[in-house]
Amino acid sequence: MKLSIAGWSLHKLFWAKEDALKLVDFPSLARDQFDLDAIEINNLFFDSTRPSQLDKLRSAAEKAGVTMLNIAVDEHGELSSIDRGARAVALANYARWIPIAAYLGIPAIRCNSGGQHAPNHKAAVECCIDSFRHLCEVGRQHGVKILIENHNGLSFDPAFIVELVRRVRLTQGEEAIAVLADFGNWPDTVDRYAALGDVLPYASAVHAKVNDIDADLNHPRFDLGQCVKLCRSAKYDGHLGIEYEGETADPIEGVKRGVRLLRKLLSDHA
Repeated sequence: MKLSIAGWSLHKLFWAKEDALKLVDFPSLARDQFDLDAIEINNLFFDSTRPSQLDKLRSAAEKAGVTMLNIAVDEHGELSSIDRGARAVALANYARWIPIAAYLGIPAIRCNSGGQHAPNHKAAVECCIDSFRHLCEVGRQHGVKILIENHNGLSFDPAFIVELVRRVRLTQGEEAIAVLADFGNWPDTVDRYAALGDVLPYASAVHAKVNDIDADLNHPRFDLGQCVKLCRSAKYDGHLGIEYEGETADPIEGVKRGVRLLRKLLSDHA
């Protein structure tokens, strides 16, 4: 496994009122500040999707020697909505990022399940699975994989994630969809380590979520070492995308501590 950085780690810098970080500068920052050669970017940080701007981002990544792994897409609309019109709008909002990813040479996008307040859980599950089938069909046309993350709503249930991936793969193929497993997103009602164990066999991406890490590299919220062990047990060999969501540390320092701690854990559990 290798380390990468999720763009959300630096959302405070991207959205700063003064001297905001530009997406085109993210690849060189990842290389220069963290010595990382792979990044995940977020659709929320794009100033424009005009080809000229996309060309600048692609050139910046190539110049820095940085691979763009996926686009984490957060869009308007519910992919699990039982209202066909509302779901069609959501599908269009998410699907428009598939050709953008393809243009940039990015192999995957992450989409959200929705369904946090679904009045009919069973119907929402079926609608969500149908939505992901549609997105995978578009993705196959562009050579872009669709990722489902444990990221609110229906996806807080690991059994749902497994069901969705299995059923979509039956019609769209093994390579059309996979899991982006996040160490930290599970609600308190879910056994974090059991849930990770369930979804990691289907993962092609991982968010190594880190919160505040002290100067001695202690991470009190949950056991990062156990999460790395679970990745090893599942034979996951992709990137661990550091996603810093701490409250006290400067984002740059928070990511740097995450890099140091995770490199140590990867070495300890090699």
